[in-house]
Amino acid sequence: MQTKDNSKGDLVAMQSKKWTKIGFILVLAFTLLLSACSSDKKNNEGGENKKGPASGEDASGVNLTGLPIVSDQVTLKFMTTKAAQQKKPHEEMKVVKDFETETNVHIEWDAAVEGYAEKKNLMFAGGELPDVFFGAESLTDDDLMKYGPQGMLIALEDLIPKFAPHIHEILEANPEIKKMITAPDGHIYSIPQIQEGPEQALGEVMFINKAWLDKLGLPVPATTEEFEQTLKAFKEKDPNGNNKADEIPLSFLYGNTLNGISSFHGAFGLLDTPAHISVKDDKVVFNPAQTEYKEATAYLGKLFTQGLIDKEVFTHDRNVYFAKGKNEGVALYGVFSGFRAVNVVGAEHMAQYVPLPPLKGTGGSQLWNEYNPHYFTRAGFAITSENRHPEVSLRWVDELYKEKNALQWAYGPIGTTLKENPDGGYSFLPTPEGMNFDEFRHSEAPGNTTATAILMDTADKLESNEAKLERMEYLKVYEPFMENTTYPNILFSAEDTERMAILKADIMSYVLQMQPNWIMNGTVDKEWDGFIKKLDDMGLKEMLDILQSNYERYQSLK
Repeated sequence: MQTKDNSKGDLVAMQSKKWTKIGFILVLAFTLLLSACSSDKKNNEGGENKKGPASGEDASGVNLTGLPIVSDQVTLKFMTTKAAQQKKPHEEMKVVKDFETETNVHIEWDAAVEGYAEKKNLMFAGGELPDVFFGAESLTDDDLMKYGPQGMLIALEDLIPKFAPHIHEILEANPEIKKMITAPDGHIYSIPQIQEGPEQALGEVMFINKAWLDKLGLPVPATTEEFEQTLKAFKEKDPNGNNKADEIPLSFLYGNTLNGISSFHGAFGLLDTPAHISVKDDKVVFNPAQTEYKEATAYLGKLFTQGLIDKEVFTHDRNVYFAKGKNEGVALYGVFSGFRAVNVVGAEHMAQYVPLPPLKGTGGSQLWNEYNPHYFTRAGFAITSENRHPEVSLRWVDELYKEKNALQWAYGPIGTTLKENPDGGYSFLPTPEGMNFDEFRHSEAPGNTTATAILMDTADKLESNEAKLERMEYLKVYEPFMENTTYPNILFSAEDTERMAILKADIMSYVLQMQPNWIMNGTVDKEWDGFIKKLDDMGLKEMLDILQSNYERYQSLK
């Protein structure tokens, strides 16, 4: 009995201790709750010990507006290319350091100048991906269409409206840009880098030696017939005055976008491009299969066989082409193609040259290529499947697409390379002695390899530098004759991309073989029918069908 009574007493004691413990826990919890409420009150009143998430924080921990982006610092790994002019590592650049302070997002940069493509491919093959691929040309279109649908790059279209409202506004206001980054499966796998400016609409410029014209008493040629006679005079009448037959009447870089003769074909009713694809009345056209292309080639052959075109035009590279243009002492080029005169003929000779307006052909055609007025790189910013903070990443890049940040990451910090003017515009500070402009703007910013959008409204606020002023003068000469027939910048499916690569490998190499041969030998008329038949045998119709179907899909996008 005693044992039984003792057991009962022990049980009562144990229960008493249990309730005492529970009571202590409840009191402690209540005390902590009161403390938290008191702390929140202090924080809301702006007390010194303010902590916790800022107002407007999303469930993912991202502050949807304002800065910092996150209250607790987040670290992300970025893989990027690196401009050749960039001397400092990213993490030491002022714009990068300032941005980290403002956003509270720390970036571990993996940047490369050489060997980037190989390193990138190994990352995808091994599955050891960064959080973000950042900057112009960090990924190719093939990368986007291969690794996006595989899930190694995440789709962004549903995240952008909430976490990148500024980028969303840009895309909604510029439907063509939105269409260019939308894949055939309807997803957006990357945010583009964009730099607009009216001067971007002009590609190559043909320059003619006005000093030679004046010496020989000749006007600026206006037709293809007058042009031929002018080149003959340049060849035969020693306009550079050194008593040597060293004048090169016409030179260019064959197949080059900014130093070639694609627009020259406009005198014959056809605006060509190095890609040889055009769109006329919503129909995709392969330029080398058109009769106008044959006529332009026959005319160039007529010039070449008379010795009026540089005999090295199909073999010299950019260095040799520029070296001949910058010949010490006397100028050698009568007419040449280039982006700016100074690039090709140097400061010594550039004053001799003026832009040559588009020539009028025998059929009355007088055309020049017009391109879209922006530099566009599709893969400016792509988030990988390894990224645990995609919302943070998008908020980070959205801040970068705002005007001041965009300008500073492209051109350098305000106060270092840029000056913000009272009227809201921006001007460039003087370039230090011993440094060129490109080196200066890359000294504290990624420059060419950033991800930004500098649209026309912002570009208009930026002071024109020497290069832009020159290009705008050239544009005035060509603008009345410009027409945009270029095929749009479209993302193809992986299947279409693979098939196009096979078809283009044969077709384009054949074209690159035949036109130079025709120009050098003057045999285009004799060999034309066989050329067209071989193109058909190589699958030209299939290639055009793929291009046409993708063009129609692109046009249907909203």
